[in-house]
Amino acid sequence: MQPQGRRIDPDPQTSATIRRLLDYVLGHPRLVLTCVSTVIISTALGLAPPWLLQFGIDNFVVGEQPRYLSAVALAMVTTAVLKGVADFAKRYASEYLAQGVIHDIRSEVYRHLTRLSFSFYDTARTGDLMSRVTADADSLRRFVGNAFAFIIANLFTIVGVGAVVSYWDIRLGLLYLLFLPLMVHAMSTYGGKVRPAFGWVRRTLAELTAVLREDLLGIEVIKLFGRESQKKCEFAQHSEAYVDANVTAAKISAMWMPYVHFLLGCITVAAVWYGGYLTVTGEISIGVVVGFVGYAGMLMRPIRQTGMMIGFGSQAVASARRIFDVLDTEPEVKDAPDAYELPPPQGEIRFDRVYFSYDDENWALRDIDFTAEPGQTVAIVGPTGAGKTTLVHLIPRFYDTDHGRILIDGHDIAGVQVQSLRQQVGIVMQEPFLFAASMRENISYGRPDASDSEIVHCARLAQIHDFIEGLPVGYETPVGERGVTLSGGQKQRLALARVLLTDPAILILDEPTSSVDTRTEELMQKALANVMRERTTFVIAHRLWTVQNADQIIVLDGGRIEEIGKHEQLVNAGGLYSTLQASLSAKSPDDASYEEGDER
Repeated sequence: MQPQGRRIDPDPQTSATIRRLLDYVLGHPRLVLTCVSTVIISTALGLAPPWLLQFGIDNFVVGEQPRYLSAVALAMVTTAVLKGVADFAKRYASEYLAQGVIHDIRSEVYRHLTRLSFSFYDTARTGDLMSRVTADADSLRRFVGNAFAFIIANLFTIVGVGAVVSYWDIRLGLLYLLFLPLMVHAMSTYGGKVRPAFGWVRRTLAELTAVLREDLLGIEVIKLFGRESQKKCEFAQHSEAYVDANVTAAKISAMWMPYVHFLLGCITVAAVWYGGYLTVTGEISIGVVVGFVGYAGMLMRPIRQTGMMIGFGSQAVASARRIFDVLDTEPEVKDAPDAYELPPPQGEIRFDRVYFSYDDENWALRDIDFTAEPGQTVAIVGPTGAGKTTLVHLIPRFYDTDHGRILIDGHDIAGVQVQSLRQQVGIVMQEPFLFAASMRENISYGRPDASDSEIVHCARLAQIHDFIEGLPVGYETPVGERGVTLSGGQKQRLALARVLLTDPAILILDEPTSSVDTRTEELMQKALANVMRERTTFVIAHRLWTVQNADQIIVLDGGRIEEIGKHEQLVNAGGLYSTLQASLSAKSPDDASYEEGDER
């Protein structure tokens, strides 16, 4: 049943959505022309049998010339064969067109998703986006591949029947026209009710998909805390909502067929009654009446299918709206009209009175003002929620500042091309993401054309080469989905090698040694010391050695810079840093006691 309080109203933007969808269809003019041509040929051949029947009865049955009936029969068989060929061509061309259109739409959606800013993904649900790219796109494919051709064919059939009947006798044509308003009214009423119903179906399916994906990704946590029963109930509720939406749509659809049968029954009765009367009075021939009744029976298919296609179309419109909602979302971070390519930076980074908020209400960063000189290592420390990650995410323009500027070598990053900026920034996160590919492919992701020697060199710097070489197939070893076959430390080192291969001028590290053992961390310290000397580096610090060696330490609290300076200077100042220093000491390498094999 439909949830109480929910009202299904027609979508006022349906016509605009259909026009927009048709723009994609018309982007394949040759296929459209082929489809329309085969539809017209198939429809014309479909209209031939009743006309041949009328011709045969009036000329050869009533005229008592049976020797010509075999020619009529042969003509009807030939017509059926030709219609079968035309139907095949129509179906094949329609599906070819549908696949082309959906390929265009799906590719455009994917390209647009890659352009959207991080703020979009902060609120979007991955399962819902997947549903739009897959299930909603497939709904459009069914519409373009089936309904598009069928609706045209059925409209041609309805018009063609009216034309032939009117040609036989204008009074029969007028009788036929009397029923057309009832057909149109029925179709429009049906479409107006079923369209929003199927919109509800698409939304509940997207919610169901999103919940399922989230639960599968978090199955370990669900089992760990014993929440299986609760999750079963939640999933059942979403599944029941999807069932209710489908049942509501099916209820509306089920009312269509009884009406169609009643309407066609009325047309047939009128044809027999009035046509019979005209035949008795000698005003029309018996063949015309038989042909009219034959055409009345043929109307069952177009009227019935048109109702079904309205249902398909309603689903397609609902799906198209969801897809177009994504395409209409403008990226918050994008190139300015006069953006230029960022020159190879020396590495000076200036935060000039920067303010930033995620929700336009609460400041995540306030009045951030400092300069990092080329080649400096800047450690960022502070309590949880102080704004450390937010600060470093502003450098590659994952988000744009609300006030203030960030300059690299004097270039305002808001005025340079985003792609050229991010090519100069390398980031190693505390929880790196790896693709379900080989070790080599993951390391060379940022530079697919990198040579084997370059890949090995970066792997050595990240202290992951020896581990990879010890595997049965070395660098060709698959890492599994999201790096499931690797420990936390191994994933971090692989991600570090991936970033180093791009040779960024600016390096951002969310403490890449937080999940490695003592021996490996000591080696990585030496490697990172060499790497960091050559580039400006920002480190979100969790380990004491990183802070002590930094050229500049920025202490954040509540989105503000509380202190800034070197380690000894800040310790002696006795402020917030001296308080945090004790907790940083607790995370020093001396306390790391687990072995490499225990990282996982």
